Amino acid sequence: MHFNKLWWMVITLLFISISFNLSAQQKNLKIISYNILEGMKLDTTSNKDYFVSWVKSQNPDILALQELNSFTQKQLEELARKFNHPYAVLLKEKGYPVGLTSKFPIINVEKVLDNMLHGFIKAEILDYSIYVIHLSPHKYQKRREETDLILQMSQSKPNHQKKTIIMGDFNSISESDAEAYKDGKLWERFNFNDNKYPTHANLCNGQLDYEVHRKIVNAGYVDAFKLLNKPYDYSAPTLLTSNGGETPSYRIDFIYVSKSLKHRIKRAAIVKDDFTNYYSDHYPVVIEIMK
Repeated sequence: MHFNKLWWMVITLLFISISFNLSAQQKNLKIISYNILEGMKLDTTSNKDYFVSWVKSQNPDILALQELNSFTQKQLEELARKFNHPYAVLLKEKGYPVGLTSKFPIINVEKVLDNMLHGFIKAEILDYSIYVIHLSPHKYQKRREETDLILQMSQSKPNHQKKTIIMGDFNSISESDAEAYKDGKLWERFNFNDNKYPTHANLCNGQLDYEVHRKIVNAGYVDAFKLLNKPYDYSAPTLLTSNGGETPSYRIDFIYVSKSLKHRIKRAAIVKDDFTNYYSDHYPVVIEIMK
């Protein structure tokens, strides 16, 4: 009898141990993509304390950033350590660079600047292929060309259909949100800017251009946010810009995942809180993937 009790205790402890390990292994991977507005310039604290506090509160495993203006590689590393990311990569130290920080090692890094206005980072974290991008802001044709380059590169990698994530500021709208643009306000904004600025060409033959996202979807990638959020609430507050104006809350920030990850997306959201309502003219996008 004593032996049987001992045996069952061992079995029970073993079962608890296995269950705990499985639970730990299944912990979601949290990823945030955020255009922080010209180096988070609205956070005027010397060490970007407000930004660091916000990142800590979100506790992402991987953070993709756009508009890391005026940052150096060393400065990004120092900033990332403050929110417990010991690994960081900066694309460049001029212009509008993208960056990537992580709790896990960032390996096999490729920095692409040729034929890109801002450029992008391709890297590997765990067993994921990560692309951090920032497409051209003012010309639809350039955005299409940049997208072709990114997709060509992603599809040339052996695991592109397994675990690939493409995220960042796409500076382009998706046809999946077309219902929100039927009132013509976005068209009016683009038309006004295209006529006012000779370097702008956001309308294609006088129409809203959805081609960037068509290319990405046709290449086999899934809009993680749209997958879990139908429809998107476009009545949300507008975003304040640094010059005191407002910009409509239309979606140009995306996280795309390869189809194999589609059923592993457990959460996808646009983060709207007291911090993000003020400190950038973009809202961050967050997803959680079951490991």
